[in-house]
Amino acid sequence: GRGRAFPAATMSDAKRPEAKKPEAKKDQNLVVIKVCKMAENMADIAVKTMIEGLEQSNDLHQAADYVKKKFEADKFVDEASGEKISTKGVWHCCIGRKFGAFVTFAEGNYIQFYYRQLCVIIWKSS
Repeated sequence: GRGRAFPAATMSDAKRPEAKKPEAKKDQNLVVIKVCKMAENMADIAVKTMIEGLEQSNDLHQAADYVKKKFEADKFVDEASGEKISTKGVWHCCIGRKFGAFVTFAEGNYIQFYYRQLCVIIWKSS
């Protein structure tokens, strides 16, 4: 099916350093969600957290580790309602350009999306 597209600028409150600004905003500043088996507010958090991870480090392993640790810390709050969003459990994150994956995930806890030229999958194991 078709994914949802979000301008990445609305998905991150942090300012990007000059060196990391994309050359072609129209094409590169989009997040395209390909598969989403989680609540929309949780999907938004997943995208924001991944972008934060890439802002922290250009190293994809470190960015994926950042996402995993943020999800396992279980401290997310829905911006609209102010309610806590539970992310208890063991989470995994893969970020890259060329990889294949077959994963088993806890129901309602999987997302695959593209950010620029990177594919990202985030899931909770059961």
